[in-house]
This record gives sequence, structure tokens and C-alpha cells, in this order.
Amino acid sequence: MRLTRRGFVGSLAIAAAGVALGDAERPQAGTVGVDFHVHLFGVGDGGTGCVLSTWQRRHWNYPFFLRLLGLSDNGRLDQDYVAELVRQLRASSVQRAVLLAQDARYDLRGRPDREATNFYVPNDYLFRIVAEYPNLFIPCISINPARRDAIEELDRCAEKGARALKIHPPTQDVNPVEQRFRPFYRRVAEHRLLLMVHTGSEHSSHVTDETLTNPAHLVTALEEGCTVIAAHSGMGSFLDRRPFREDYLLNLVELIRRFPNLYCETAVLASLFRWRCLPRILEEPTVVERLLYASDWPFTSNALVFWNRLSPGRLVSLASEPNLFERDYQLKRELGLPPKVFERGARLLEQYAPGDN
Repeated sequence: MRLTRRGFVGSLAIAAAGVALGDAERPQAGTVGVDFHVHLFGVGDGGTGCVLSTWQRRHWNYPFFLRLLGLSDNGRLDQDYVAELVRQLRASSVQRAVLLAQDARYDLRGRPDREATNFYVPNDYLFRIVAEYPNLFIPCISINPARRDAIEELDRCAEKGARALKIHPPTQDVNPVEQRFRPFYRRVAEHRLLLMVHTGSEHSSHVTDETLTNPAHLVTALEEGCTVIAAHSGMGSFLDRRPFREDYLLNLVELIRRFPNLYCETAVLASLFRWRCLPRILEEPTVVERLLYASDWPFTSNALVFWNRLSPGRLVSLASEPNLFERDYQLKRELGLPPKVFERGARLLEQYAPGDN
């Protein structure tokens, strides 16, 4: 039987997970205040309103993550996912997490395009989970600015206590640089919400246009006064097709020099096919000065690909760490992220606390 590239990637990832699900003694090395990128997820069990398309269920990462988290498609998947998320977070060195919703795609009239949406997590479900665990989670809503009620939804969610907003251009089929979104960005800035936008390559779901991940497309929001966080710091993956294998880091550096209201983060940058990302970022002091700690839980880090940067003992310990929060935090510390990166997210949230001017 012929092995496709997708199947090959899945096989490697699952093999890595087999090592990662072992037991290990966790080293004590302080705590991190906030993980800035953690996914809420569901398939719609229990009336959550979540959607996972047939295409997404057939993607190799769906059975991989079920196995990795010890879950099953049993009619309680949404609830079991949250329970495992809470369990791992409480058992880790991470104190709180920015929890992300995921908006849908929309058609040219701004109406939901359910057939083209592979992954959807409603804002109301996000607020429900945050209300159940207010000491653990910080709500990051998701609003596709192309939806016709984008500003109304923004106002509603801001009133309910949203602290950040996520846009995912390549999966939501939206170009964040478009001038028609300026009123939306102005309202985001008025509400003092942090605006997180996916940058860099995307392989976990279907994308419409890889060029939408260029940090240069953040200019419109930055000009309108938004404090923007470039998720994944514009970095690429070893799997990317050329010319996208060359990441957007230099574009990010240029933007950081122009805009004091631009930050970036480390989500998924220590995973199987991104071993080049953190070492490159650490060579750019301009970027490190705006970098926030983020894991992208449950997208897992992989210590094995950093075999030449870790001592044998730490390599075994981190590769066998079952807590995905702890593994990501400890691995990124070992790879040289300075303490201020782990502290900056909490300070940024304090600066944009509700009611502040």
C-alpha cells in the first residue's frame, strides 16, 4: 500500500506520542503565569454547539489527539476533553491559560458557511467553560471580521467579559489586511481586547490561501490601534511547500520595529516539524523582547527532535513527560527562552484588565 505524505506525518507523530505517554519524574523549576494559546475543542456532544466536519474527522490528527489525550468518540467527547484539559493544567507549572474559541467561515454576504467550516467552537460555549473554571481560564473569543454581525458580536462578547479575540485567516478564509475591516479593528481597540491572529504555516486543518498567514497583513489592525499578537510568530514548518518553507520571521521583525503594539508568541514552535523555529527566534533580540509564552495545547511539543540540544537525562525526562503543559513549558525553558518571556503574558493581561483606561 502506498504511504501518502499525510499518512507518513501521522505515523511519525503517533510514534512520537508512544514515547511521550510514558511516566517520568517532573523537575521542579518554578511556574509560568499564563499560557497564551490553549484550544477549546468539541464535536457537539452535550449541546455545546461545536462542529467538527467529516473532512476534519478523517484528518490524521483527529485519531492522534484522541489517543494522545486518552479520549474516545463516546458521546461525551466535549466534556471529557475539558476534564482532561483541566486535569493537566492543574497538575502543571502553568497557572492560567488563554482559552480559544474558533469562528466559522462566512460567505460573500457574511452568512455562516457551514459546509466550508471544518472546526467551530462557539463563543457562548467558551464563556460557559470559563464560568465553570474562572481561576484557570481567560476567554479569547473568535470573530471572523467577514461576518455581517461582526461588530454586534464583538460588543456582546466584550460585555460578557472577553479579554482577547482570535482570527485565523487561512482556515476562516479572511484577509485581515482588508480596508473594510478598519471599523471592526477600531472597536476591538476601544474595547481594549488583545487581538490574536494566526501567522505562519498551518497544517492541522484545510487552508484557503497560505499567503494569508503573512504578518504583513496585520498592518491594518495595528494602524487602528489594536494590540496585536502574531500567533506562532510567522514561523513555518519543515513540511511546507516552497516558497512557504521560508518563514515570515523577517517580516515580523520589520513590523515589530514599526509598531510598539505588536507582540508574538511561541505556540507549537517546539513540535515535531518545527525544530528550527525557536533557535531562529532566539537569534532575533527584537522578537524576543515582544515574545509571549504559549503552548498550543494539545498540539504537543517533542523533545526528541532537539536531541542535540539536550542532555541525555533531560531528553529522556522530557520525551516521557505525560503532561503536555509541563512538557512544553520545561522544553522551551531548556531550549533557552528567557524568564521574561514566561512573565510577559501575565503583565500584558494586567495592562489590559477590564475597566482600565
